[in-house]
Amino acid sequence: MKSYESVALNEEASIGQARRALNRRAAELDFNERRLAEIDIAMHEIGSNAIKFGRSTGQIYFTETDSDLDAPGIEIIYIDKGPGIEDPLLAVEDGYTTTGSMGAGLGAVKRMVDEFYIYSMVHSSTKRLSLYERTSHGTAIVLRKYVADEAERPASDNRSRWGAFTRPQAGEESNGDGYIIKRFENRQLIAIIDGLGHGEGARLAAAAAIASVEENSEAAVEAILRAAHEALRSTRGVVMGVAAIDCSSRTIEYSGIGNTDFRVLGGTKPLRFISLNGTLGSRLERVKVFKEQLPRAATIVLSTDGISERWDPENYPGLLGLDPQLLCAVVLRDYGRANDDATILCGRLTF
Repeated sequence: MKSYESVALNEEASIGQARRALNRRAAELDFNERRLAEIDIAMHEIGSNAIKFGRSTGQIYFTETDSDLDAPGIEIIYIDKGPGIEDPLLAVEDGYTTTGSMGAGLGAVKRMVDEFYIYSMVHSSTKRLSLYERTSHGTAIVLRKYVADEAERPASDNRSRWGAFTRPQAGEESNGDGYIIKRFENRQLIAIIDGLGHGEGARLAAAAAIASVEENSEAAVEAILRAAHEALRSTRGVVMGVAAIDCSSRTIEYSGIGNTDFRVLGGTKPLRFISLNGTLGSRLERVKVFKEQLPRAATIVLSTDGISERWDPENYPGLLGLDPQLLCAVVLRDYGRANDDATILCGRLTF
């Protein structure tokens, strides 16, 4: 599971703070000097844009890539609630300049990294969801820089792309949420976990749940939940959603205990499976497993209750077709609750 560090980009000094923190994290991974310098340049350009145009809302997150899904490297996420970029594709071309919105220098950023994804909506044209006091404008950028050059990295499987974003409650160091993404030959297992409450007690409960799921990852969904229930009796407990995907038959099985959100997008109509009441570790009355066939191109989204279920993909045109990590970043930015740990897991599968 990825563990993010974050820096608010709201003044000039914060650019240097972010660069130093990111450089330390990258240096631990044995990046060579050239690739470290390229990360530094990318961070400087993003930070400069954030200070000029982010309206003090810019936030940078960074972590090591997930060793189960990607080659060793660094993942950087930038989000803001600024005015947005009118034409993001134009903004990443070399030589693009602007005086009124973010975008200058993003062409250089794209050249400095191995993967670059951007999604932006301008303030004047986005829907204000006044009923929920939410807005959908702003910019999100996902970057990945790997330790090895492209020729030295193993080939990735483009039929299955996953993203995940997790953060603790505002003001807390310990994150009581967690997630799992595991790949087998023809099976994929995904789970989100929310330790009750927040702080260190919630983190310990979530860690015990993750360990139990890892130990029983090849079992059926119901068996995974029941094993976790027994393993968590000495903790404060968790709520959890678990899904297993059979890639050969395009079927998915899902079961959730407690307040989690699960949906499948991309078919003729969205699929949403409910979770039953209960708490793994203290109260488990029954387990219900839902089984459905996935569309040939499916986007799967799981989230804890730190993210409002009121988010609607219709408010983000084009976002579902982009890298799943962008979807995670945008939804958490706009619908994450500051007074709770929050986790979202997104996957795009093609069969």
